[in-house]
Amino acid sequence: MSVVVPVYKGRQTLPELVERLEKVCQSLKSNFEVILVDDGCPEGSWDTLAALAGKFPEIKGIKLTRNFGQHYAITAGLDHAQGEWVMVMDGDLQDRPEEIPNLYREAIKGFDVVLARRVNRKDSLLKVGLGKLFFRLLSYLTGNTFDPSVGNFGIYHRKVIDAFLKMKEPVRVFSVMVSWMGFSTSFVEVKHMPRTDGKSGYSFRRRLNLALDIILAYSDKPIRLMVKVGLWIAFLSFLFSCITLFRYLSGAITVSGYTSLILSISFFSGILMMMLGIVGLYVGKIFEGVKGRPLYLIDKTIENQEKDK
Repeated sequence: MSVVVPVYKGRQTLPELVERLEKVCQSLKSNFEVILVDDGCPEGSWDTLAALAGKFPEIKGIKLTRNFGQHYAITAGLDHAQGEWVMVMDGDLQDRPEEIPNLYREAIKGFDVVLARRVNRKDSLLKVGLGKLFFRLLSYLTGNTFDPSVGNFGIYHRKVIDAFLKMKEPVRVFSVMVSWMGFSTSFVEVKHMPRTDGKSGYSFRRRLNLALDIILAYSDKPIRLMVKVGLWIAFLSFLFSCITLFRYLSGAITVSGYTSLILSISFFSGILMMMLGIVGLYVGKIFEGVKGRPLYLIDKTIENQEKDK
């Protein structure tokens, strides 16, 4: 079994996380490895990670050259994972390592993916509310159903991980990509713990940018909506023109209205600019994709050599 953990601002929680993971994984009585990926953490998590790797032979450490983002750090960890079963979880201890046996027992019943459904989330009401709103919007735009209580925490069979690694698109969203694959999936309800160290690395701005990336990368519905809006505006404009022409011919209009002219020009100009902006965002994502740059860059790695022997 491999356990992949992206690390960002988690120096205080890493020792407890690793100790609990060691205890839980040893109870399963199978070979395991824990892959900790330092995603350009600014607070010196790499030193703590290196010390833990020296203490526990099952620890692998990967340090990225900069902060690429959570889903790119997960990709880096999965590239180095060797287990038949792969766990993915956050490093802030809101995901309890003690839930791993429950997920594993469900997986060996014949499921390729088992996801943790967080009961009574311990995040702020604003964060939970915005999350529900976003996933409802994402479900509408992509045509898939997404549960706001389900994140990356789960266990995945090797064939799922291999399929994921074949997908090289530059916008990486692990849970969305796994959902798209369509492998047999089950859910296990787990306890969600409050954050014990600092604040989440995801600010509102970063969440908004991630949401925009997901919508642009996994849905063409915004462009389809633009076509529908354009057709409705064209229909209403034609109707308004007919009414205006009728009023003019009947003598109801004697002086052309300056105000109505300016308002209509401003309204339609705004609509056109918005539509061009959406098209521009899609073109920008295409431009990023054709560059062919690597998804992430590794600065350092730590791996216990005795384990490889």
